[in-house]
Amino acid sequence: MNKEVNISEAEWEVMKIIWEKKEVTSKEIIENLSDKKEWKAATIKSLISRLLNKEAITFEKVGKEYIYSASIKEDFAVREESKSF
Repeated sequence: MNKEVNISEAEWEVMKIIWEKKEVTSKEIIENLSDKKEWKAATIKSLISRLLNKEAITFEKVGKEYIYSASIKEDFAVREESKSF
């Protein structure tokens, strides 16, 4: 899927992790961002939710966990972002 998606600066931080890891749980995203940002888990979960609403990411439920993956390619998102300048 490569439709136009407007991703905020904070959402980019989440997307970078998802692009890097390909498939990731919210726990892994939170752990990774906790080292870099002073965001609470609820903030990160809100960012994940916003990205789901924008259809920038998708999820698959495996047992009790949700596994997130990107539905847009990183190079496409970078090109779209650069068009806004």
